[in-house]
Amino acid sequence: AFEERILPLRGNGEVANVISSVGFRSSGSGGTSAGNVGQIVVDLTELKEGRKRSVTAVMDEIKGMTSDIPGPETVLFRKAQSGPPVSPPVGFRIRGDDYEGLAETAALMRERLAGYPELFNIEDTLQSGTPELRIRINEERAAAYGLTVAAVGSYIRGSYDGFPAGTVFFRNEELDVVVRYAGTGGALSVERLRELKIPGADGRLVPFSAVAELVEGSALASIKRVDGKREVEVSSQAYDKEVVQGVNADIRTWFRSEIAPSRPDQTLIVGGEFSELADLLVQILRVFLVGLFLIYAVLGAQFKSYTQPFLILLSVPIAFSGVILYLVFSGTPFSTTVLYAGVALAGISVNDSIVLIDFINEDRRNGKPVEEAVVDAAVTRLRPIFLTSITTIAGLLPTALGLGGYSVVWSPMASTIIFGLIFSTTTAVTVVPALYGLLFDRRPRKAKAAAA
Repeated sequence: AFEERILPLRGNGEVANVISSVGFRSSGSGGTSAGNVGQIVVDLTELKEGRKRSVTAVMDEIKGMTSDIPGPETVLFRKAQSGPPVSPPVGFRIRGDDYEGLAETAALMRERLAGYPELFNIEDTLQSGTPELRIRINEERAAAYGLTVAAVGSYIRGSYDGFPAGTVFFRNEELDVVVRYAGTGGALSVERLRELKIPGADGRLVPFSAVAELVEGSALASIKRVDGKREVEVSSQAYDKEVVQGVNADIRTWFRSEIAPSRPDQTLIVGGEFSELADLLVQILRVFLVGLFLIYAVLGAQFKSYTQPFLILLSVPIAFSGVILYLVFSGTPFSTTVLYAGVALAGISVNDSIVLIDFINEDRRNGKPVEEAVVDAAVTRLRPIFLTSITTIAGLLPTALGLGGYSVVWSPMASTIIFGLIFSTTTAVTVVPALYGLLFDRRPRKAKAAAA
């Protein structure tokens, strides 16, 4: 029914493909496989191909078209996204030992989140799987008839799978003989299971209903454990992400005051998009610091100096100042793409300073004084440094401008590197030579004044 209502949208120039899947539902961190789930992926055309509405607007239209379809317990609408982060804006993880207690807490949390009009697609990971019949055996009654749980279970299994009665040889092959109940496929129906007679210890036939009962239910689609405790996640999308911090604070207070006193085994962990981004920032910072240390170690070994690598690395923070100005004036959001570009920029921005300082050192080894070597290097290497930076910027410019198609991933990354490279190049030909002269020109001040 959902697919039938969505398919006509393919003719409006906005929907390219409609792909349906049964038995699997994808999510940001993986997916769920079960017989009672499914998904429909609506692939939209590119904006440059004439699509005028946003993804959210098209999604809202599909919501209205399918809101009156009966049958499904839960219907969720979400935009496909790449990351990190891939977590929903609002996310909470509840850990504990008692599954039923976790389910009750998750239900109460969903009700509380439903009170925020800015939130939608409120869900948890307690997804029901395929329907099943559970056999609950009364051990006391079974013992009164001389039966054990294992004996009852073994007889019921044999009633379904059959009882081995021996073997026969047929065409030089040994075949097992299995006795099963007559009927469709030899399987035991639910009605016949209720009427089943189980042999007792004294040979009497004991009715199934005397020692066991059938309970209808459904299996869990998945069970997640972390550090030996069961974990349930409650998450939600947000129309306005500015309310996320307030929601997180409210849920923390509610959990401490109303849940923790009655369920001390449960703990609350605040997750979601902001938490994932914070963890990612820590990881990227570690990688960045390790990269800076390796750059310093290589430069220190190459120049045989502890000071000159610091002059070269000065290009990195100045390059980042260019990135900050780009983000402020262009309105580009601070994202993981910008972070990755910043890590790459740290390695690119030092190249011009390396060339310049190496040229200064070469002049000094040839007998030139520091001041003359600095001026000579700044003048001589000016054109090669600018040409190197300009060619790099020219190569990144089409991607930054979105020529041939704007990319929300690659365009900000290219722009970040371009603006950082502009500032680092300026630093290489102005600030670095000046600081080199101040640090390494050890002539007395009077001699410097006389030379001037």
